[in-house]
Amino acid sequence: MRNLDHPDVRAWLARLDTESAVLPDERRTELRADVEEILEGATTGSAEDDAAVARVLADLGDPADVVAEAGGYAVPLGGRGPEPGAPRDDGGAPEEAGPPWLEVATIALLAASVVLALVPATEAFAPVPWFLGTLLVLLSRRWGAADKGLAVLAFGVLGVPFVLLGRDELPTGASLVVSVLLVVLWVGAAGRLLLRARSPRDQGRGLRMR
Repeated sequence: MRNLDHPDVRAWLARLDTESAVLPDERRTELRADVEEILEGATTGSAEDDAAVARVLADLGDPADVVAEAGGYAVPLGGRGPEPGAPRDDGGAPEEAGPPWLEVATIALLAASVVLALVPATEAFAPVPWFLGTLLVLLSRRWGAADKGLAVLAFGVLGVPFVLLGRDELPTGASLVVSVLLVVLWVGAAGRLLLRARSPRDQGRGLRMR
């Protein structure tokens, strides 16, 4: 009998699969592999191994707690995090992701670049916060690929470059319509990105500011 075929192990893994549905696919697969490795190494696979199975499942803890710890993403770049069930220095509480300072600063820089570009007297300075904000978009861990794409499109493409290069090419009537649409786009994109940044779960790799 394989170690993972024990009824208690199968039931525990089924609960883990259910609880881990909230995790990204890659993290969920990695977590499942870690747990199976622990279970394979800690039990002998015999039908009389109930005591060993009970011990290892007790060490792992509740599947919901294991997933909560994995959801905290205490994982350094380029490495794997602590094994599920391993002791933690925080007394058992999942790591908190912290406020989205990086994302708030990013939106502030992008918004500032747009304002600077719209004023003829300051348009020469607009590329500086635009460049920094666009770079920080790509370094965010709170935003996934879709959010980063929205930020780059709304501010990186239709922000300073569009304002500086295209505003004088449109007729007056069309320019007014485009201006209104751009303002709606910028406000809507900023609101969505800030809302998405409030999630404690990381959506991608990059920097995190606490």
